Amino acid sequence: MNRQVLKEIEKLEPGDLVCIHWNDASIGSSFTTAGIPVPVKSIGIYVGSVGEPKHAVLAQNDFAYNYELRDEDYTAIPHIWFRKVETIKKAFVTSQEAGIILKSILLGPSTRRRRRRIFQMRTQNHELD
Repeated sequence: MNRQVLKEIEKLEPGDLVCIHWNDASIGSSFTTAGIPVPVKSIGIYVGSVGEPKHAVLAQNDFAYNYELRDEDYTAIPHIWFRKVETIKKAFVTSQEAGIILKSILLGPSTRRRRRRIFQMRTQNHELD
């Protein structure tokens, strides 16, 4: 990773809407050359960096059923794979909301949470004799 990308990572704040350019690796087989870098652009809300090595976590869909019950679609990208970082909009969401999203991602589903079950009701159009 070059110094410019490192500086761009350091400027990221939770809640920023960003586009991260990075290289993924293709799946190799005996018929192809293994490990061809595949350019990727991931767009989402930067909610923080976690792990070792550090991974940037981008929330891409935030299903907020209520304050405690949330479901997140996200991408985690290792910092060392970054090629470029573009900030689309600073503070797209508040840092507090970004923290709630990151917490939801890191904690995963809680055993104490209960999702409402939806039951399909059957109707009777006529009575049986």
